[in-house]
Amino acid sequence: MQATLLAGLAGLIGIILGRLWDTRSESRRWRRDQRMQSYQAVAGEFYRYREAIRELGHTARPGQEHDERSAEVHQLRTDWNRTLAALWLHGSERAVQCALAVDHQLAELRIRATAAVITDEDWPTRREPAQMAYDNFIDAIRHDLALSPLKSLRAGAARRSAPPPTQPAQ
Repeated sequence: MQATLLAGLAGLIGIILGRLWDTRSESRRWRRDQRMQSYQAVAGEFYRYREAIRELGHTARPGQEHDERSAEVHQLRTDWNRTLAALWLHGSERAVQCALAVDHQLAELRIRATAAVITDEDWPTRREPAQMAYDNFIDAIRHDLALSPLKSLRAGAARRSAPPPTQPAQ
């Protein structure tokens, strides 16, 4: 009878410990998933917001098209800020710092695009500080995920606007 009681008690303890372990693991997975979602949201919104800024920089001033583009940029800025808020809740300190640097550079780019036309020739130079800050953000995310930095991300930074080299005919 004692063996049965001990076996029952051991089984009960096993169930309790298993449930505690499962709850803890589930909590960790949920936090990891929230962090990943916030990283993905910032990465996606960066390109939407930056493209809207580029389009704003191409429009003539003053005019209806400029006003419409400006309103679109304002809306995307609101969306961008929402994604940053989620990142502040779930992201790592390093990722948050890098995202704030991206935010600062996008704000500078938006101010320039609002004030004056940015030609296609000038765009790569004007966007480069924001792109470099974004590259740092990607590196921070990869660090959080225990992945190595993307060398190809940095290697082409100086030539982002240049067309790809042509292969000689063989």
